[in-house]
This record gives sequence, structure tokens and C-alpha cells, in this order.
Amino acid sequence: MVSSCYCLNLCFLTSLSDAAMKKSFILLLAVWCFVPWLKAQDNPYAEEDLYEDDPYFWSHTKEVGVNFTPLISKFVPFNLGQNDAGRIGFIYKKYYSTRAFRFTLGGKLNEVFQSDGSNFLYIGLGLEKRYPISKDKKLSYTSGWDVFILGTETGEEDALGVKKSYGFEYHFSKRVFISTEAYLTLGVNPDQGGPAISFQLPTAIFVNIRLY
Repeated sequence: MVSSCYCLNLCFLTSLSDAAMKKSFILLLAVWCFVPWLKAQDNPYAEEDLYEDDPYFWSHTKEVGVNFTPLISKFVPFNLGQNDAGRIGFIYKKYYSTRAFRFTLGGKLNEVFQSDGSNFLYIGLGLEKRYPISKDKKLSYTSGWDVFILGTETGEEDALGVKKSYGFEYHFSKRVFISTEAYLTLGVNPDQGGPAISFQLPTAIFVNIRLY
């Protein structure tokens, strides 16, 4: 009788032990799968770090740039001349795999009693592609095409045309960089008629933020 009870207890303990081992194994497996996911959630840069060795780490990102030329020029020594910040004040880019859609905007719209003939509005839409220059990808250049429309207060510089952009960038990090652009413009004045071709050297410095 004692022997049979001992056998029953042993079988019960063995089955209990097997069940506990199974539960422990399942728990350890769950923890092993959950910890890497938790670490990825703790690191907000985990996704962008996947592009560490990818020359197109800017793929599938958004970029916002603001013309900082008026502010930067105030800190440049021996800056005695009048600075031309260009027509563009804001740039938005949406990068896909290797190319980006870009939207550019600029304007100066004063009140009527403050009008000095310098008011204007500039809107551009286009495409762009970026190429890394240095191995660490801090230096890069861009090439793009824009279709633009420019309206001025006097009407003398009104234009509708296409613009070829040549950009140069320096990346402080994956999220912050500065840029400047030169332009080859082919446009036409609707009132005066006739095409106009011009090449503009870089005059503006943009501070850009990349959004993942």
C-alpha cells in the first residue's frame, strides 16, 4: 500500500515537474522574443541605424529646410554689403527610394502702405536626386528640376519656366544638415514675351531637418 502511494506521488511529482518545465520553457522563449523588441522600442534611432551602411540612408524620409541667410549674414565679420538671400525661403522634400519630390516657396508680401515695389511670390514643384560625395556621407550633392512661377509687384520680373538646380550639402548628422544651391533657369515673361536664360550662383544657406 505504501509502495503504491509512493509510486503515485512520484508520478504526480514527475508530471508536475514536466508541466513546470514546459511553462518555464515557454516563459523563457517569450522573454527571449520580447527583449529585442523592447530594446528597439527604447531606441528611437533603431530604424535609421539600419541604413548605417546604405548610401541612401535618406530614403523614405521627409526634409524641411529654411533659408537662414539673413540671420547667418549678421554673424559674418566684415559683411558690409547687401546680402541677396534669393527668392526661395522654404523647401520641403519627400524622398522615396533614390529620388525626391520637392516643393519650394518664397515670398515677400507687405501691406499696401508699406509697398516698395519689392513684393513677390515664388512657387516651385519638382524632382531631385542626391549623390554622396564622401565615404562617411557627410558631403553630398543634389541634382534636380523644378517647374516654377514667379509673380512680382511691378510685373517686370514675372516668369514662368523650368529651373535646373545643383546643390551642395554638409550633414552634421543624419537629421541636421546645411545646403546651398545654384540654378540654371529658362523662363518666359508672360507680358513681355521671349525666353530668358540665367545662371545664379549659390546665394542662400538653408538649415535642414530630416524627419523619419
